[in-house]
Amino acid sequence: MAGAAVQRRVVRVLLVEDEEIHRVLARALLKSSAVGGGVELDEAGNGAEAVRRVREGGAGAYDLIITDRQMPVMDGHEATRQIRALGVTTPIVGLSSDCRPLDVDAFLEAGADDFTPKPLSKEKLNHILAKFNLA
Repeated sequence: MAGAAVQRRVVRVLLVEDEEIHRVLARALLKSSAVGGGVELDEAGNGAEAVRRVREGGAGAYDLIITDRQMPVMDGHEATRQIRALGVTTPIVGLSSDCRPLDVDAFLEAGADDFTPKPLSKEKLNHILAKFNLA
């Protein structure tokens, strides 16, 4: 159809990160990402807050969850386990500067769909978005 408006989907992302500098970087990268309809970013400073936000928002509240491993209150592994226990199937990507095979495996065993080492970059983010058909 000529002249028809193309619906561009807004992608809802939950970023679970306790370090402000990493949140600032992720915000900037997500704003400049290849998502046609843009990104709506929600942030949690620890795993317990992330689990609460997911529980309150429901199973389809987010299109993607990116979570750090080491955080106060509740780490990313436990948050991932609890989010999966809620029946949420949203893609979860673990993010950590600890990228030994043991660390990566722990995220995947907790229920994460993927893992990427810190720091997050435009290339890594675009790979994540493409992998889960969000870009």
